[in-house]
Amino acid sequence: MRTGRPADVIPALVAESGAAAVYAEKDAASYALARDRDVAALAPLAYAGSTSVRPPGSVVKPDGAPYTVFTPFSKAWLSQPLPSAADLIAAPQHLPSPGDWPSEAIPALPALRPGSPFPPGEVEGRRRLEAFIAGPAAAYKAERDRMDLDGTSRLSPYLRFGMVSPRRAVVAALGAQRDAADAAARNGATSWLNELIWREFYIHILHHFPHVSRGSFRPAFDDIPWSNDETAFAAWREGHTGYPVVDAAMRQLLETGWMHNRARMIVASFLVKDLLVDWRWGERWFMQHLLDGDPASNNGGWQWTAGTGTDAAPYFRIFNPVTQGQKFDPDGRFVRRWLPELAGVPDAMIHEPWRLTPMEQRQAGCLIGRDYPGPIIDHAFARERTLAAYGVVKETKS
Repeated sequence: MRTGRPADVIPALVAESGAAAVYAEKDAASYALARDRDVAALAPLAYAGSTSVRPPGSVVKPDGAPYTVFTPFSKAWLSQPLPSAADLIAAPQHLPSPGDWPSEAIPALPALRPGSPFPPGEVEGRRRLEAFIAGPAAAYKAERDRMDLDGTSRLSPYLRFGMVSPRRAVVAALGAQRDAADAAARNGATSWLNELIWREFYIHILHHFPHVSRGSFRPAFDDIPWSNDETAFAAWREGHTGYPVVDAAMRQLLETGWMHNRARMIVASFLVKDLLVDWRWGERWFMQHLLDGDPASNNGGWQWTAGTGTDAAPYFRIFNPVTQGQKFDPDGRFVRRWLPELAGVPDAMIHEPWRLTPMEQRQAGCLIGRDYPGPIIDHAFARERTLAAYGVVKETKS
């Protein structure tokens, strides 16, 4: 184990060991590409696989151009030979000793908090994958958006750091499709496979269009007149916007380093289209706090919500944080888990507690403005402001 600049440390290790080659997994992130260019100039670098099942550049149109819309990409991805269990490489039973080369000590892992949601390691990653395929995968299509249910795989940190390979996940999804007991279970497996292909899509987009790491996939949207209110951004970061589903999700992120996928879309829409804050502010905050923070998926998700990216949702699609909460957390269990100050609020009002009368607030043990903030902004006003801001860009560029 060595630490330091890769361009210094790796060539030195090659010289020290007499190695004929340095093998690495190809990564489309801008930092990784720059790092690899520096190393390749001084050492015999060779790629063995990539962070995706289909390496970037291997799924393209007949004329060689990259896909920029998900559905055609997905069809092309599925048309290529699909991996099977035979393609999974078993871990070696023995690794030969590298000799007595100097090595830094492997750092001790910090003690996990009791009930830590993401214990590290390949063993845990494999256990989660097998448990998901054996259970929640069958209902994934129906339950994947419910924030109050444990209906997702929660494998994203393990995929991000290679504790579960994307190939193994795809093989598991295909097996669940094949062995499904009924149409609903088959649809569940298919829906999860589709999410794995979305992950591949964004890796390929980052490879072909590296400018997305700095700005909009469609550069015209870099000219949106953002408000970028620092106070509003701080309230969003800390989970104090006055919209329960937004605040619960942001506090989940701060406490666990993870957030439900539906919640990510809701909080991203709120930041960009209610508060009119540049999506790159939110993208950066997520990368600073997410255990599964992946440059390609994180960027792709934020641009999809902002309406600036590939396959983007229409810019005029703006999530209503109240109705989103009512639909995907109908009894308020998710909200109460992360906002204990709202524990006594009735189900019917859990997503808009400011509508409680003063007497009802006292009965619920939650006074708006004291125990929990009122809405930081009126959603109807915010919607019109955002449509006007995006409309300026659309009109100017047309």
